[in-house]
Amino acid sequence: MSKKTRSNTRAKAGVSSYQHTADTESYELTSAPILDQRFRNLPQDVQDEFNKLSEIAEINGAEAIPRLLELIQKYPLPLIYSCLAIAYGRVDPAKQKQIIHENYEKNPTNLFARCNYARLCLADNKADEIPKIFANHYELKILYPKRTQFHITEYTALTSVMCEYYFKTDEIEQAEALFTKLEEIVPESSETQRIKELLQPTFWQRISKKLFG
Repeated sequence: MSKKTRSNTRAKAGVSSYQHTADTESYELTSAPILDQRFRNLPQDVQDEFNKLSEIAEINGAEAIPRLLELIQKYPLPLIYSCLAIAYGRVDPAKQKQIIHENYEKNPTNLFARCNYARLCLADNKADEIPKIFANHYELKILYPKRTQFHITEYTALTSVMCEYYFKTDEIEQAEALFTKLEEIVPESSETQRIKELLQPTFWQRISKKLFG
């Protein structure tokens, strides 16, 4: 996530509360860190090192990869896998896909592991995999009923995936309804902009797609 996105979502998420139409309970969206308890249980020096590596991975993936690979062998946590996938995205997209798949295999109930794997399936025109990935539950509160708070990036990840899923399965009204909420809550997110291009392409985007695929 870029610094610009972080600052914009922080302003929005600090006071956000989202009410589901399919669930009578609401939950809070926040920009405050929500870390897996397993990550919190790591030695403090490992946590500190990982935080530094996560910053490096976004800028210079090749520099961060060797140490992240060592950490993942000892601590196969979703957060470390996600960071490694980001790092590989800069230098080896094929390896990035492998890491995303491995993360999902080892952490199948983690939201980001699910969403990243779902994106791979959608890119490969395997939309029929989506119901299995999310156990036929497409809302945060239904997927994780014991939680009352979610990070803004969790909402963005799941909602953008579902927008794309509905688009690819020709359920355009559902895709547009979700996009309206996404644009309202995180208008500057790169994922929001990506879905906007998908659902509301400009004239030049349509021409470009026809010319270059």
